Amino acid sequence: MKRRASPSLPAIVVLGVAACTAPSVGGITYDQPPDTATAGTTGASDGAPSTTGDPAPTTGTTGEALTTGTTSSGPTSEPGSTTGDDPLAPPAIVEGELDMDVLVKHEPLDVTIETAHAEGVRMQVDGGTPIELDLEGGDTFTGQIVIYTALDNGPHLATFVAWRGDLESELFELPFTVALPPPGSELFWEGNDKIGKGTVVALAVTPARELIELGTYYPQGQARCYLRRRGLDGLWIEGDLFEVKAGLPCSAIDLAVDDDGALHVLVDKLENGELRWWLGKYEAWAGPPTQVGVGVVGDVARALALADDRAAVCGTKPDDDLVRGTVWLFAPGQSGKVLSYDYLPENEFPDPIGFSELPNDCAFVGEHLLVTGEVKGQHDQDSVTRARHFLLDIDGAGQNPEWTLVPQDGSTQSGGRVLAIDAGGRAMTGGYHCDDQCEPNGELLLFSANGDLAWRRSLDPLLAAPRALVWHPAGYVVFAAARDGAQDSTSFFAQAWFPLKAQSVWSYDHQDGLAIHTPTSLAIGPYGQIYAGGMTAGGYPAVALIAP
Repeated sequence: MKRRASPSLPAIVVLGVAACTAPSVGGITYDQPPDTATAGTTGASDGAPSTTGDPAPTTGTTGEALTTGTTSSGPTSEPGSTTGDDPLAPPAIVEGELDMDVLVKHEPLDVTIETAHAEGVRMQVDGGTPIELDLEGGDTFTGQIVIYTALDNGPHLATFVAWRGDLESELFELPFTVALPPPGSELFWEGNDKIGKGTVVALAVTPARELIELGTYYPQGQARCYLRRRGLDGLWIEGDLFEVKAGLPCSAIDLAVDDDGALHVLVDKLENGELRWWLGKYEAWAGPPTQVGVGVVGDVARALALADDRAAVCGTKPDDDLVRGTVWLFAPGQSGKVLSYDYLPENEFPDPIGFSELPNDCAFVGEHLLVTGEVKGQHDQDSVTRARHFLLDIDGAGQNPEWTLVPQDGSTQSGGRVLAIDAGGRAMTGGYHCDDQCEPNGELLLFSANGDLAWRRSLDPLLAAPRALVWHPAGYVVFAAARDGAQDSTSFFAQAWFPLKAQSVWSYDHQDGLAIHTPTSLAIGPYGQIYAGGMTAGGYPAVALIAP
């Protein structure tokens, strides 16, 4: 949509602007968490909070200016340009354009603003955080508006102000409409026998906007690990799949992508009769990997965490009849550290009692590492071994562990399975609770940035404990789990929740007949797309694309 400004020059506006920037994850602008001063949930009813019309950044709606690499700030001699002709002329917006009137797919809206006598252009969407556009060349400024969720469907208004020093142009407006597919609707599904039986174990999206899946499959009945590359639409072609540790029996564990697009792959491999975990780094697709670390026989790896140039493998080492929670830390130019953590109850029992720590997931938070899992032992001095959900905070040196055991809430056992960190440093865990005769009931738990339990939500009793968990840039969390169905079948299920709310935001459920379906992984695309991976009917790898 294109609109032209009035041919008359705008009035001179002198205004001091103080812009606050929302925290971000990579290149994704993220809403302030509710426990900060700019929370947008106060006064909202249960369900999705209002996402438009507030002065604070709007949930799921934000403008992002992309760097073009061809910026220039000198005077121009282009026809019609007077930027360098009159140093006293006020800045003006001559013309503005969005590349579409109605947004119907998960892609950015491209913005182009033509100016005169301007040094820059600020953009706001629905009165949100001001965003500086990029200078494309001459008097042209460009940027993008990204809408992360269909919860923002409806009319919106982008406003622009050209500026030079303290001078500002009149406000320039470009309305647009968002009509994205309903949240939780299925945009793509693939679950078939193209590569035979197998399971997608982990998913990640690269800076090059490719969806990468790590999985285990069974050519000729032998377990092998593979990486498969897909477009953001979920499609792939021949040549988009290769084996990790080709020729060796292998089982996939976890996958992470760094800011340079390198793939960090964690697997179990059986070589020379010995089963060990292996962490490798692929700089190029299907290229030779660099070995980052390898376990010893008896070590168990459960999860991989990555931040900046640091990597952590979280798992266990054997300790006589127990297992010890262990973290293997890796940093460039340093030999890996092996650190084990022994849970000791605050109230010491008369006789020493051993506990087994079973980490299931981990993630970096700044310089710290958070780990979640289960502590198994005689917590209640009654000779009964029970599991308890834990959150472990370890500092940047791998020292000063702080254990948090989740209080029991009417059950005798619990455990943490998956972990996700939001931009404000809050941890969300997905796990289970049950009695001594354990029939697990899934649950979500939210911990504040200082480790206090802030919210706890039991899930539908038909759901297994979450197998994957991820924060979405619209401000909600998404989990994936199997859901019990008729005749011992399960479905491929995902659900979204705003923390502290009493109702879910949306649900997704897929079932190819009365068979076992197991979702195991989640990833978020650059424009809010939600990818889920796992196993579908017949034991085949499956990938879904879900509308946010």
